[in-house]
Formats: sequence, C-alpha cells, structure tokens
Amino acid sequence: MIRDVSSPSSEPAAAAARAEPAAPSRPLRVRTRNDYGVPFLVDSGQRNARFLRRRWTPLHRFIYWADAFAILPEPDYDMVHAINAVPVFDRRPFLVSFEDYLPRVPEDRYVRWLEARLQRVLLSQRCVALIAISEYALRQFRRQSRHFPGREALEAKMEQAYPAVDLRRSEPKALSSTLRLLFVGSDFMRKGGPALLRAHERLRAEGVPVETTVISSLRWHEGEYIGPPSAEYVERETARLRQPGVVHHAGLANSEVLRVMDEADLFVLPTLHDTFGYVSLEALAGATPVMAAATCAQPEVVEDGVCGFLLPLENDSEVGKWVWTYRNRDPGYVEAYDQAVEVMAEAIARNALACWTEPDLYPSLSAGAIERVRTRFDRDRLRVRLEAIYERCRERLPAPLLRRRSRRGG
Repeated sequence: MIRDVSSPSSEPAAAAARAEPAAPSRPLRVRTRNDYGVPFLVDSGQRNARFLRRRWTPLHRFIYWADAFAILPEPDYDMVHAINAVPVFDRRPFLVSFEDYLPRVPEDRYVRWLEARLQRVLLSQRCVALIAISEYALRQFRRQSRHFPGREALEAKMEQAYPAVDLRRSEPKALSSTLRLLFVGSDFMRKGGPALLRAHERLRAEGVPVETTVISSLRWHEGEYIGPPSAEYVERETARLRQPGVVHHAGLANSEVLRVMDEADLFVLPTLHDTFGYVSLEALAGATPVMAAATCAQPEVVEDGVCGFLLPLENDSEVGKWVWTYRNRDPGYVEAYDQAVEVMAEAIARNALACWTEPDLYPSLSAGAIERVRTRFDRDRLRVRLEAIYERCRERLPAPLLRRRSRRGG
C-alpha cells in the first residue's frame, strides 16, 4: 500500500504533524545533491539531519545513461537522500525521491541491463523508502515496472509526498495596470514557449496592454526528445520574441527571477513535458496564478479556475503525458507540435483576457495560489514525514559505521 502524506485530508500526515518526535541528539549526516531540486524535495529543515550537499560523480558527462545511478566514494556520511539516481557500491541506507522513471531509464535512452541491476539495488535492505513526488510519478513507475516481478516489494517501500516551498507572500495581489505575463525555462521549445508568444499577439490584437517577459536561453537541439527537429521551424517561432511588448532575458540570477515572478500577473508554462515543474510552485509561492499545460504533474500543481488555469493538451490515458512524447521523428510530428501550441495559445489568450476584463477573477486566483501552497506544498508537513523516514534509516546504519561514530562522539 502506498502512503499519501501530501493531502491535507490525510490522517496519517495530520497525526504526524500533531505529534512531532523530539529531535535526536546526534543528527544524521545526509549525503545529497547540490542542485535546484534539493530545497523542494530534500531539505525541509529536518531536525535530525545535517546535509552534505555535493555534486554527484559526473559520470553522465561521459555515459548518457549514468544519471540513473550515483557512486559516492566519500567516507563521511551516514545515509543518502537521492533525487532520481540510485546509490550503488555502498552499504549505507538510502531513500530516493523520484520525478517519473525509477530507475531513470526512459524510452529514449533505455538500457535493459542497467534497469535490472538498479531494480535489485532498490529491492535491497539498504533502500528504506521510495518517495514519488506526484501521482504522475507513481503512474509512470507503475507503467515502467508493470512486468517486473519485484514491483509489489518496491511498492511496499513507496510513499507519495509533494515537494515543498516557502510562501513569499501572505496576501493576494491586485492586477497590474499593464497585464504582465511571464515564461521561465531554458528549453524554450519543449516548454511550449511559442504558445505564449502567439497568445501575446492575440492579446495585443484585442487591445489589451500586455507585456510578456521570457527568461530563457532558448536551448534546443535536433535530437531532443520533445521539440520540433526543424531548425527552420524553431527560428520562425523564436523570431516572435522581437515583436512589440516582449522582453527577452537569456538568463537572470535566481533572486532576479523570483523578483520578476512576484511582479508578474500570470506565470505561463505551456510545457509539452515536465517531470514536475518546480517553477510553477515558485510562482504560486509569490501569489502569482499559473497557466500550465494539463500534462504530467501540472494538474496536481494547478487547480483549474482556483489558482490558475490548465491548458488543453492531448495526453495518453495511462500515464498522463502528451501522446507525441518520444515521437519527434515520426511523420506528422511537427504538425502535431504546431497544433498543440496553437490550441494552448488560444487558451492562454482567452484566460488572460478573462483576468483583464473580470474584476473579481484575478484577486480570487491570487488568493487561491497562496492557499494551494499552504495546503499541498507545505514545508512542515514534508519535514515531519522525512524526519520519520530518516529515523528508519538510522536503524539500518551498518554496525562498523555506528562503532566509528561512537568512537568519534557522533
């Protein structure tokens, strides 16, 4: 049975929050990554942990599938809290928070022997817990492991817990005198950037005073798993950045991105695929409503009509991702991509126009953004749950490691 610790109506989670255990005298030294996802998934202020944030061994630079596992040669940690990667060649206990595939061998870079080897590691006693960060992640895991004989044993270790974020604003915002739209994402084509630029054109044609900010390096290459494999198409769509009212930044410091996010009226993520989309959480945390494609985990982040809007996208019925994912070499892909972008562009313009013309709508959506973070993405809720899992890891520390810690006084 998979435990859901994210829902505000979840009694186990509520009980845990009411009866927090006392912090142990000796915090566990928790080895984790040093990257963007850690504050959302790993470090929620656990009182029984001291985090060692370091880069994984960068084997994926040389072997395209090596991000599925982690080799951690250092001797100075007690346990591992990994994100997506499975720790190997070690005796220490670990847990893995994962976004979609586990092990991380998706269809476009599937390695059968590696998947089988890592599944055996996940079945071992070292693996204390698996944390699916969304229902979408659970569906993708079940699809991937549907023929794996050990699936039930892995599901016995499984919990579902949403990422967490700190609120930056406690009161709803008012709509600006100029409608400010924002897009943030390096992979401009995968994240559906052209849909926002087309919507911008429509809004200007309707006479709406609109300013659209795009923060993106416009990263794209012909071999990526989503995005049109046509340089001509990409050049034509990115040329829309030069239209009046569009501001493009190739990159900004994270503090500046958050400032722009807090000043925006609507954050727009018309993505064709995202393993989660933490940027939507960051927008909601600043009381900025979000318009996002109704795919992958975004319907779990954005409640349509309450804290933003979901944009239509044709998904498969089993996992909930775009039906053309991993098919960008198939005949008709560019036309399918263009049609998806066009449909979302129309929805973006329609919803933005509603916010502009209906006075009560925007403050309600902004208040909904705050409430969404409070009820679903609360940091204290995640902290309490992770503290309990860490204590289970403490129980599985190898005896030699415990003896060394005792000699060193912790």
